[in-house]
Amino acid sequence: MSKTIVHIDQISDGGTNPETNIMEEVLWTLEFDNNGGTRTLGRSQMLEYLTAGTSPIKNVHSFKKWEIKTRLGHTIRTWVIVYDDKSHVQLNNDSFYSLLTNGHRNKEEEKKSSTETEEVIESQRGAISKAIQQAQEESQTNRITSQEEKKELTSFRDKIKEEGVVKGNYEDFRDLIKRDASPNPDAKGYEDKH
Repeated sequence: MSKTIVHIDQISDGGTNPETNIMEEVLWTLEFDNNGGTRTLGRSQMLEYLTAGTSPIKNVHSFKKWEIKTRLGHTIRTWVIVYDDKSHVQLNNDSFYSLLTNGHRNKEEEKKSSTETEEVIESQRGAISKAIQQAQEESQTNRITSQEEKKELTSFRDKIKEEGVVKGNYEDFRDLIKRDASPNPDAKGYEDKH
């Protein structure tokens, strides 16, 4: 779409967006110069390109085509863009077309810069798997616990396990729980206060 837009037709009846295969209420067909062909865009794509084309960047809330009839019977087409901050602007055809073209150009540059700076990570299971693998490798190199401390902790754990088995602490603990849960064998019931 970096070609110059010559004309935009609004399809008010809607239809299926050819890029997303989603039914939309309104579609816009963009015609390009020098037999550049046509392209059909939905509302979300138009809003995206208008937002990207606006400088300084403002989120576009909505836009609408207005056809104004003069007293002499001529028809003038203008486009009104309403931003999220409730400000608005009215543009003639050429300004609207250049705004869309500029938005598409900005989006393309944004995609190119993100792919150039982003390192392509490939793995059998994809980028997420590779990212997890990198995080694990990084955690191995930047350890908080030194190797000596790790050996000391392991020996301490083993020592506690051995003491617990030898002394039978596990069975004593179970007996204690059972004793607390069962009723007192010497109890005779509640005292009658009458």
